[in-house]
Amino acid sequence: MGKRWNLLAAAWTVAAFLLVPTSAEAGYSSDTDTNANVLDYIENYRRIARENYLTEEQLRLMEDAKEMTAHLRKPIDPSKPSPMAVEGDDMFYDERTGDVYARGDVRVTSADARRFESEEARGNLKTEQIQIDGKAHMLQMTPGQMRTILDGYRVVYHYGKKTGKMEEAKGKIDHYYIYGRRIEFYPEKIVVFDGYQTRCGAKTPDYRVSGDLIEIYPNHEILIYQAKYWIKNKIVYARDYYRIDISPNAKNDRQFPRVGYSNSDGVWVKQRLDYDLARRVNAFVDLKYYTKHQFRNVYGLEWSNAGSYATVQYGYFEDGDDNWIEKQPTFIYRYSNRIGRLPFTYSLNFEGGRWSNKGIDSTHTYYGISLSPYTIKLGSKSWRMNASVGYGITRESYDHSDVRGFSYGATMIKDFGPDVTAYVGYQYSESNKTNSLFAYNTADYAKQLYYGVSVALTNRDRVVFGQAMDVKAHTVRDIDYYWFHDMHCAQLVLRYRAKRDSWQVRMAFTPW
Repeated sequence: MGKRWNLLAAAWTVAAFLLVPTSAEAGYSSDTDTNANVLDYIENYRRIARENYLTEEQLRLMEDAKEMTAHLRKPIDPSKPSPMAVEGDDMFYDERTGDVYARGDVRVTSADARRFESEEARGNLKTEQIQIDGKAHMLQMTPGQMRTILDGYRVVYHYGKKTGKMEEAKGKIDHYYIYGRRIEFYPEKIVVFDGYQTRCGAKTPDYRVSGDLIEIYPNHEILIYQAKYWIKNKIVYARDYYRIDISPNAKNDRQFPRVGYSNSDGVWVKQRLDYDLARRVNAFVDLKYYTKHQFRNVYGLEWSNAGSYATVQYGYFEDGDDNWIEKQPTFIYRYSNRIGRLPFTYSLNFEGGRWSNKGIDSTHTYYGISLSPYTIKLGSKSWRMNASVGYGITRESYDHSDVRGFSYGATMIKDFGPDVTAYVGYQYSESNKTNSLFAYNTADYAKQLYYGVSVALTNRDRVVFGQAMDVKAHTVRDIDYYWFHDMHCAQLVLRYRAKRDSWQVRMAFTPW
């Protein structure tokens, strides 16, 4: 065991030393033979809701700004500074000079949903400046700008130019917790000096990336110079430059490795690394270390544009049934689009490459086409149906096999309130393990009946049960249980496959 844990520590160190700007999968995806993945959208909705949660003071600011706008005598001129309201227990205003002073429960609010709070503030309405020498609290819900909640000191803000600064500032900017010795505000960016960013809101974050200089461009990117990667209070890696894509269509950022355990693989550490080579073209490596297999990495190039996706990949792949395959390499192309204005989506798929497993080497070729209607609502909105039909051809050079035929299926989903959702469905696949050369990513049997339920126990805990039956054999083949537990800065996902007595545990730093 000591040797295994030493190897695990080495893998973690290698992953940390190779950290570069990364992208994660588009969302959570479960490994299952009970089709519990049809409920993955629930987990992804929960993550989105948690990420975009608004506090009471943010909601109050939006209401106050709306009320201010409604009581203005004339519409707001976007070319001029947004109207301001200054409140306090004691107020002083010099109409001649424009100086204003407030003390005691001071609130300075703009009609574009920006607010400063303190015990004392001063400014000038003519120079359009606010100054707070002591402690200050800042809120920003301005349309087009990043949501901001900051506490700091020595604030100077020019609301006409929309520029300013705050010292010893700490809080949250959009989805990132931020600290900076000084933070400067500009119309097009936010600049953080001697600070850090993290997705973890703990007093001492479980993980963070610090930098001498951090530039935040709303809805575009975060640039970190002289970046250092921390786990708790330990530096695990340092690099000169680090970029995070925060554009609306960007994939979720994952800065640190994921860890987990399964019966078949032992303890594992995984990290995906990406490099942008050109527009829409990037190179990647999936670093994967298992105590039972050691390193089993995947390397590749990928390109995507307007519904098309192409990739060349080389390395080791594992499916949800613990089946492995080595691709040496393979080329994959997918295209999907809507059929005109019809509520249908079609997809074209191709894969060609060299597959290897357990002494079998074969040139594997797959052609496939599928058609799926949009989700069909039945009766009340709580009933929904997803369906698909497809045709595929799989050829292998090893045994000259040619497996072709249809696949089709339909799933009914029903919400029994906000916390309970159930599903039931049927799936047929002509290509399955009984007639395929490789077991990897292949249906276990031709005719499957499956059903299950998701139950949210608390705001941080959800369980899923799924069961699959072999219709032809009239037997239950799989029973899966999942437990999702949201911790403060991480998430734990546990899966138990009762029929196989198989456990899997996954842990990732805050994925939302």
